[in-house]
Amino acid sequence: MQILIYNLAALLGATSQGLTGFGSGTLTISVLVLVYPFREVVPIVAVIGLTANVVMTLLAGREFDWRRGPIAALGMSIGMIIGAQLLAVLPVTVLQRGLGVVILCYVAINLFKTPAPKQVPRLSWLDASGLAGCSLFAGVIAGAVGVSPVPLLIYASLRYPKQEARAILTMGFLVSSAVQVLTYAHLGLLDAHAGWLAAASLPAVIIGAYLGHRLHYRIDQKTFARALAIILIAPAVRLVFFT
Repeated sequence: MQILIYNLAALLGATSQGLTGFGSGTLTISVLVLVYPFREVVPIVAVIGLTANVVMTLLAGREFDWRRGPIAALGMSIGMIIGAQLLAVLPVTVLQRGLGVVILCYVAINLFKTPAPKQVPRLSWLDASGLAGCSLFAGVIAGAVGVSPVPLLIYASLRYPKQEARAILTMGFLVSSAVQVLTYAHLGLLDAHAGWLAAASLPAVIIGAYLGHRLHYRIDQKTFARALAIILIAPAVRLVFFT
């Protein structure tokens, strides 16, 4: 039964990852914490998320932005290390509720005033600084509570067209999720059982990522932004009111 639950959660998360460039961690954790302890789930989902990011790289690696992607990857990786320390020592409920409020604000912006950037802006110092700062903050959040890095999602969806946004997110997540897993292992938050569960979820991750990747090319920019918002409603409500 445990393997079935993990596979269903991983399928949902990986499909979102393929469609939007994020969501593997958020949706997978949102399902699993209904059944299993939070501190047990977060490190396991980190391994599942790393797998999803590797699959996404194989599917969409040719779209990578090699100027902005490394900025996001470095910022998130540093943030992940900081956030992992917080997961080990701080009360989880405080972090969860604060993150839930941020997510709900993001949902409201996208549903009532959906951004639809048409062109990639010039890579200026302002753009690079904004991307780096949001990536760092996002990494701290993701490392601490294992939920989607909202600041980076907001920045990417407001600044870049959907394909560029997904490419930046995928590169950033690929590197930072590897750092996240290594940091959790160093802190003793991962064990052989976690690796076994993540491996058992691999079929669902591959299928979900592929389905989401195919859907990505069939929706327009506004639908894409609204999909991001709708996906986040349930986990945000749970973070704010049920932690």
